[in-house]
Amino acid sequence: MLILILLKQIAIMALLIAIGLFLCRRGFLTEQGSKDLGAILLRVVIPCVIVKSYITEFSPQRLADLGLSIFLALTGFVIAMLLAYLVFGKRRRIENFAAAFCNAGFIGIPLAQAMIGEEGVFYVAASVALLNLFQWTYGVYIMTDRRDAIRLGTIARNPVVIAIVVGILLFVLQIPVPDILTSTLGYIANMNTPVAMILMGTYLAKLSLPQLLDPRAYLCVLMRLLLIPAAVLLVFSLLPVQNEKVLLATFLAAVTPVGANICVFAQQYDCDYTFSVVTVCLSTLLSIATIPAMISLAQLLV
Repeated sequence: MLILILLKQIAIMALLIAIGLFLCRRGFLTEQGSKDLGAILLRVVIPCVIVKSYITEFSPQRLADLGLSIFLALTGFVIAMLLAYLVFGKRRRIENFAAAFCNAGFIGIPLAQAMIGEEGVFYVAASVALLNLFQWTYGVYIMTDRRDAIRLGTIARNPVVIAIVVGILLFVLQIPVPDILTSTLGYIANMNTPVAMILMGTYLAKLSLPQLLDPRAYLCVLMRLLLIPAAVLLVFSLLPVQNEKVLLATFLAAVTPVGANICVFAQQYDCDYTFSVVTVCLSTLLSIATIPAMISLAQLLV
């Protein structure tokens, strides 16, 4: 039943990606328009999804589950970053970044929402927070090979990080939120899946078939979609964790394709932008098959 829900969600995502591709190829969505969509998604939509997920009744068990989700997400990222560094080092910067960092926000949140509900977003938010933290610290170091390029102020101003801090405060302190504000957050949060997937379609529209099949991308995409998730799953299966929902939400984030933020970092730090787009698009397309396969394997082992 779980796999059927997952397959349905991935099919919907694939159709939305196709719409984005069509709009871009026909000129209805310009390059500037796709940049604006990305800004809206990062600065408004995903923060609203996260804040809304934390507007829920407090309980000691939920707090413990939140702590568990943070621990599992941290474990997953340490494994991913370690394996990516061992294989690619600092010589192949784009491949290292692509293998290490998943798409927990754009794809992990919609999947968790579809398969687990708002509770799933509550748990996967830890992965999104740590993803942003590591991308703007370790990721910047990998891209630049300069420690002085890391700016903690940039992390503190990141809308996703701010949303998680606000959400946790609302949850722990049980600050009452007016219904009109909760409803507004809900309407904006519902934009997450369509906007994120249409944006993916615009990335795909920029590539020709030979570019998409760039052989340099094969190894890092294989690591991102199969090898690293398999290593994370092996470690998770050895941990004495009983909460299947927290495990599933965290693992859903770990099996997602290359994070779309790699394109932003590649542009900002003068790396190979076109190749970064290739890793995002190729891994996103292949994830239609790999995500159900990895989740099926997880159901057998965990």
